[in-house]
Amino acid sequence: MKAVILAAGKGTRLGVYAKNKPKTLVEINGIPLLDIILKNLIKEEVKDVLVITGYKSRRIKEFIEAGYYRINIDYLYNKVYNRTNNIYSLYLAKKRLENSEFLIINSDVLFHKDILKVLRGSSKSGVILSIDLIKKLGHEEMKVIIEDNTISKISKEISPSIADGEYIGLAKIDKKNSRSFFEFIEKTIEVRGKKVFYEEAFQMMIDNGYRLQYESTERLPWVEIDTPEDLKIAREIIAPRITRKDSLHTELL
Repeated sequence: MKAVILAAGKGTRLGVYAKNKPKTLVEINGIPLLDIILKNLIKEEVKDVLVITGYKSRRIKEFIEAGYYRINIDYLYNKVYNRTNNIYSLYLAKKRLENSEFLIINSDVLFHKDILKVLRGSSKSGVILSIDLIKKLGHEEMKVIIEDNTISKISKEISPSIADGEYIGLAKIDKKNSRSFFEFIEKTIEVRGKKVFYEEAFQMMIDNGYRLQYESTERLPWVEIDTPEDLKIAREIIAPRITRKDSLHTELL
């Protein structure tokens, strides 16, 4: 099992909290978010991790190399990160990941390790998304509609009143479908350009007859950190629910 962490973003909306550092290095009660993500992957025995960097890429590499994570971590640099969206970062990973089973991890998500455990161990095939079926939804969230127990639509443009849940930024692509996934990444870029979210490729797959599966977050805590308000929730509400402080190093439950 491999994983790709999308970490090219600048985190503009976080303001001073992300000043002069990549968004994924923002600290959650003293621990950089990226550290939490990597340790979750290690606990799930993910051995190969590809980190897509962009803004302040050197700081990410220096942080990882100082961490002695004892797994294989490689890097790809999205040199046009300020003119593209995360779909282009994924496109850059094609040669490294096609024909492999892999996880997609958005680097701005703080999540309970069991959310990853459920996704990692899912017996479902194809493309599997981690979906929160409980959260109250607004207009900003990446929402989904579920029909016949599969995802029939994914978009921020879905009305909260008809949405069934939110995609939290974690997905698994199995080996059999990895090549097709990257083909749809390329097709989406051809049609929609490099500034869209990679979830548009999910929608194109659906529109072409693919049945996208999902696993529920099962009320486990998580938060996407885009704004100072999100960061406050991460630090004051989510982090206390997913950590214990009974050792020298904070360990995820």
